[in-house]
Amino acid sequence: MTIPARLRPILWLTSVLAAPALLPSLASAQTTPSEPASTSEEPPEQEVEVVVVRGRFIPEPQRVTSEVANFLSAADLARTGDDTAASALTRLTGLSVVSGRFVYVRGLGDRYSSALLNGSPLPSPEPLRRQVPLDLFPSNILNGATVQKTFSPNYPGEFGGGIIDLRTLKTPNENFLTVKAGTGFNSETTFKRGLVYEGHKMDWTGIDTDLRRLPQPVRDAVSTGRRINDTNFTPRQLEFIGESFINAPLTVIQSERTRPDFEAEVTAGRSLDVKDVTVGLVGVFGYKSGFKTQEAFRQDVVSDTIEAEGTNLSSTWDIVLNGFGSASASWGDNRIGVTGLLVRSTSKKAQVEVGTDTNLPTGQSYRTEGTAWYERELASAQVSGEHNFGGVELQWRGSIGQSTRKAPYERDISYTVVNGITAFNGASLGNAIRFSELKDQVASFGFDAKYVLKLAAGREIELTAGGVTASTDRNYELLSFAFTGPRGPTSQNVLRSRVDFLFSPDNIDPARFVISEQTGKDDAYVGKLDNTAFYLASAFELTSFIRASAGLRYEDATQKVRTTNRFGDTPTAPVEIANDYILPAATLTWNFADELQMRLGYSRTIARPQFRELAFTPYIDPESNRIYQGNPFLKDSEFENYDARLEYYFGRGQFVTAGAFYKKIDNPIEEVIVRLERSYTRFINAPEATLYGLELEYRANFELPFKLPVLQDAKWNFAANYTYTHSEVTAPAGSNVISPIDFRSISAAQFGLDGSELQGTPKNIANLQLGYETDDQQLTLLVGWVDERIARRGLGSVPSVIEQPGTNVDLVYKRDFTIGKTDYTFGISGRNLLAEDNQEFQMSKLGRTEANTYKRGRSISISLTLRR
Repeated sequence: MTIPARLRPILWLTSVLAAPALLPSLASAQTTPSEPASTSEEPPEQEVEVVVVRGRFIPEPQRVTSEVANFLSAADLARTGDDTAASALTRLTGLSVVSGRFVYVRGLGDRYSSALLNGSPLPSPEPLRRQVPLDLFPSNILNGATVQKTFSPNYPGEFGGGIIDLRTLKTPNENFLTVKAGTGFNSETTFKRGLVYEGHKMDWTGIDTDLRRLPQPVRDAVSTGRRINDTNFTPRQLEFIGESFINAPLTVIQSERTRPDFEAEVTAGRSLDVKDVTVGLVGVFGYKSGFKTQEAFRQDVVSDTIEAEGTNLSSTWDIVLNGFGSASASWGDNRIGVTGLLVRSTSKKAQVEVGTDTNLPTGQSYRTEGTAWYERELASAQVSGEHNFGGVELQWRGSIGQSTRKAPYERDISYTVVNGITAFNGASLGNAIRFSELKDQVASFGFDAKYVLKLAAGREIELTAGGVTASTDRNYELLSFAFTGPRGPTSQNVLRSRVDFLFSPDNIDPARFVISEQTGKDDAYVGKLDNTAFYLASAFELTSFIRASAGLRYEDATQKVRTTNRFGDTPTAPVEIANDYILPAATLTWNFADELQMRLGYSRTIARPQFRELAFTPYIDPESNRIYQGNPFLKDSEFENYDARLEYYFGRGQFVTAGAFYKKIDNPIEEVIVRLERSYTRFINAPEATLYGLELEYRANFELPFKLPVLQDAKWNFAANYTYTHSEVTAPAGSNVISPIDFRSISAAQFGLDGSELQGTPKNIANLQLGYETDDQQLTLLVGWVDERIARRGLGSVPSVIEQPGTNVDLVYKRDFTIGKTDYTFGISGRNLLAEDNQEFQMSKLGRTEANTYKRGRSISISLTLRR
């Protein structure tokens, strides 16, 4: 009986697990005599040397690495058609994306997953994150990515779920020029009415003009070092300062129909020989404009009571500009390269929320309006080299990166509604004009040296050593103002007037509305992380088919965070965490049968608190309107990691793998919701946590059992992966935690942590790909499912917020054609075809209540690419 080719890998794994004694022994690695079959005329006896060859289908990345890793190739990027690195990486086993931007490895939060660009760290423009959001990286600048899930000493010791190393384009194999233009539509946004405000006529560039600059009278007042209020400034001065704020263009919200999305990009590459030197040049420039409208229903539950609920309607215009350039020179065994990256992502947002709040008098409801402009910019420059000196391979790299996030004129205005009549509420905490700026800078230099020592019988030992020094500086500043009042008799017509009339110069005076500074004593902070590391490692063959690697990494780091203010007020005490670690790692790879190998790994790693998690500075997240505040008493988390994976390769690019992992975490960091005068999201070190799970992956090519006239030569491909993760927080008897409420050391039992799931970790993640390729077209169906997870842990009277990503279905089609001497590619893709909603909810005695639920809609994008 002939066994179908698609079932052979399953039978292989079954035989391995059920009958290990039947596996070929290590003796099969040696040359063995072979006896010819008996015939009627026996030839003279002779011995024939047979060399056993294994692993001919194992691709190079998996062949040369001892670690458990997944690889995203340039071909994978082309097949899935994803626009950004964040969306492309979700196709790999055990990876999920949060908010379309942050990639979680094995379900662990982004604080446990590090991202590198060509091996160098990157600064983050996000106030709540240390990891750079991967949606900033367009896929057209990438040559691939490595996701390593077992630690190796050459990577940073901050390694919980894994490391993501993005690789950019280098020397092109041939000269090329591509020009792409496209448009996109969303069922919940495009051609429907959304919220807008005027702004400036050049807002489409994503680059702010002087319109949103802090007004000169305000700058002059700030420079005095005094708080802007009626104690430090005269009524006339306050009136002059208040009237200097931009009013109508940045505050009046209107409604208009939303245009389709648009994108354009140019990519070029050239390779040329200059004497004995090969020079490679690559350049990319792109522009993208997209709209997003969300109508979110939000309920806030405290003590089994809906304290507030409302509907938030928001519209955001996202503009992305990106530029990338790479130049390299190669000669002999040497290569030097220079890479530059600049990404600007701007969001122009308007929102209106209406709802009820139990803190308001009976019969009243609320209405809030908000406008904002968020500029995120990431700039990075890297120089790297590869050399060979007498058998010593040397790689070095130096990088400087800076990211900024500016939010000028982030404005909120609060109203009360009584009997359908809306009037300004000057006493509300929801009134503010905020100017904030975050600057994050990273400078690093590192090197790796490798030497291969030849031994007898063809054996060899690969010795590696390296070091890196990195310094991260983060500065965050916030200025907050509000118009208080009215301070005297004011007609109801004024309080009910449109916002530009409400705060017109006629109403800004000591008898009505007066500007007042609300900046707090901890509303700015500076953070610094200095880290020096060295490592030694070796990789060697125990036998022809057993390869091992082992090494140690030493890290010495000091992390400091200090809140500041210009008033001379005493801020929260500064934080300093200084630790050094010796982090071991060992892996074993056994190619014990043809195309079948096993990997085992052990390591110890760490995760440091992020700056935002340590700084007591409050921060309002614009995506959810939640207030975050740090915990100055957080400690490093420490990991103990065990990994195993079985891999079978049954063809080129075809394989099946089964893996298991176990992690023990001391002092894991969790986001928790605490209730004070209002709800805050803070951070806590839980005592311990354990994490274990299973990963399965299958990829194969096949032919249909029947012929399709239009797809005679189609190559079909199928890929599926699944990750199961069980996580549990434990609080042994007698263990204490630092309370996120009053920062006292108290019994962990008071928070009910014992036996709960780890925050941010889903139990199940699954992905499926099915499609075909021919010489001129490609179709891929992509299905991804992520189980529900705890987005933020609730403490005391506040239930946890659960996120349910659900199932995402995408369909991507590409077709190549030629007109004249020019090649073109037509592409069309459908995203979120099942129209899954964004769902965040709480469970209490009330049942399910919605914390932040809205329709994401279906999206369709169309593009045309010219290639020369």
